[in-house]
Amino acid sequence: MQVKKRTVLAIGALASVVAAGTVAATAAIPDPVEQGFTKERSAELAAQVDPSKPRNVILIIGDGMDDSMITAARNYEYGAGGRFPALDALPFTGAMTTYGLKVGAGPDYPIAYVSDSAPTASGWSTGKKTVDGRISQGPSTAAAVPGTNYETVLEKFQAQGKRVGNVSTAEITDATPAAAASHISQRACQSTTNAAATCPSETKGQGGPGSISEQLVDHQIDVLLGGGKDRFTTPIDANPATTTLAYAQQQHGYRLVENTAQLAAVTSLDQGPVLGLFNGGNMTPMYQPLVASAAGAGGPTTRCEEADRGAQPDLSLMTEKAIALLDNDKGFFLQTESAMIDKQEHASDICGAIGDLKELDETVAVALSYQEANPDTLIIVTGDHAHSTQIIAGNADDGVQRATVQTADGDPMSVAYSTNAVGSDHTGTQIRVAASGPQAANVTGVIDQTDLFLTMLGRTPSVLPGPGEPGDPDPLKPAVSVVAGASRISLADLRRRGLPVAVAASGGTTVTVRLLKGSRTLASKKVGASGGTVRLKTRKASKGTVRVVATVTGAGGSATRSDTVRVTKR
Repeated sequence: MQVKKRTVLAIGALASVVAAGTVAATAAIPDPVEQGFTKERSAELAAQVDPSKPRNVILIIGDGMDDSMITAARNYEYGAGGRFPALDALPFTGAMTTYGLKVGAGPDYPIAYVSDSAPTASGWSTGKKTVDGRISQGPSTAAAVPGTNYETVLEKFQAQGKRVGNVSTAEITDATPAAAASHISQRACQSTTNAAATCPSETKGQGGPGSISEQLVDHQIDVLLGGGKDRFTTPIDANPATTTLAYAQQQHGYRLVENTAQLAAVTSLDQGPVLGLFNGGNMTPMYQPLVASAAGAGGPTTRCEEADRGAQPDLSLMTEKAIALLDNDKGFFLQTESAMIDKQEHASDICGAIGDLKELDETVAVALSYQEANPDTLIIVTGDHAHSTQIIAGNADDGVQRATVQTADGDPMSVAYSTNAVGSDHTGTQIRVAASGPQAANVTGVIDQTDLFLTMLGRTPSVLPGPGEPGDPDPLKPAVSVVAGASRISLADLRRRGLPVAVAASGGTTVTVRLLKGSRTLASKKVGASGGTVRLKTRKASKGTVRVVATVTGAGGSATRSDTVRVTKR
């Protein structure tokens, strides 16, 4: 049978995903030893392309997670022919550049080919490049001179009325989680004490936004979970007799949880936002350390040993709870970070890094489970920068520091660290990015981490091809996206002018747009097969929340997406 060639037309930045050899994508990968890559997967991948805007976004970060570290952890846990059950099953995969800028006169700043976590996390958070040490704030003439604050994805979603969450196995004030919802010139300004010493002009006492810990709670993030309690127990400027933690509880109504049992007891956000601080500093990694040395640590039969983490929850448990608390009709944004990959790589601790990468895979599985029931959820998994962990032959002269462990294959695997005489550091190589869900195809090819900003916010939906030719046994699955032209509208405007609505659709023959109050239809219109714009007018509405629902139906089935609007008296 002749296979029809189908193309995907890109509007905005949606990548073409059907040309053979141009898609770095993986489906549910069979065991390469037993089965090999014998299945032609173009149709399988095409069926997973969804150009609609996501309602929910879950961004999962492996700090310092590059392909070398992924491979080392995979070899250890599953063997050379194995695959991570969740991370390696994401359908769309690409490569991502991570360079930053250096301070200077501007407006053209010198390139920093190797960056730290502050500018890299700021890159996807704001869509803009910045300099080392800077948190969601633009470059400037010198490190001590604050730049321009850039609005973040989390802040944009929060302004839309979506719930927001921030989870990390590091101190929650560390650079990667800090970039989601704070703006400061020095990443070290994590507490009021740090800020007074390191960035005094940005303290609240000097009219600034305050330290990272203060800014995180001032943003009233719905769910904050991680380590770093010590960053919240320092006295604040305005009242030295109280602390940031007391301020968070008294002024913003945060509920403090400090262990797994207390976290489990929180079942909703009705009583206020949640601040989970499970350790004074960074949280404890899954495995006990195995630190590389010049003489070589470990050996051919060395296996990593479980660490005692006491009552601390792991990343997958924190993420599962965060999703459950954030889940709502309007949608949510969640950033969750497996931070100790990077921390333990800096320490040349191969077991610690492997354990946190395994935790990341378990966290991806949690997100995919939620996505299965909520397909309008975009999941993106990536790192912030590369590191110097390298799998080597294991010779005595390989690397400055070496360690050897026994993998799931039963064979020895040696790794080396060569950037520092003791410990290791970042590198400037590109890293993996993978995704699943609406607009996930945007991560394919080679992108920059700033591109994630628009993908998470939702780009202008692409127009996919319609259903196949008559008699096609495998028509395309319909897809639809709908956006209301306003987040609120008065009863008078809804009656006279109507609510403007934009719809993009593909793969169908019939597209219907309805205005609903509960299950009651207030207005309904049809648009063309590829979508269009309409105004929904009604005299049946009353004050409160209504939903705009678009449904596309075709030979390949149907798809529905919705948006919410607040109807006011005036």
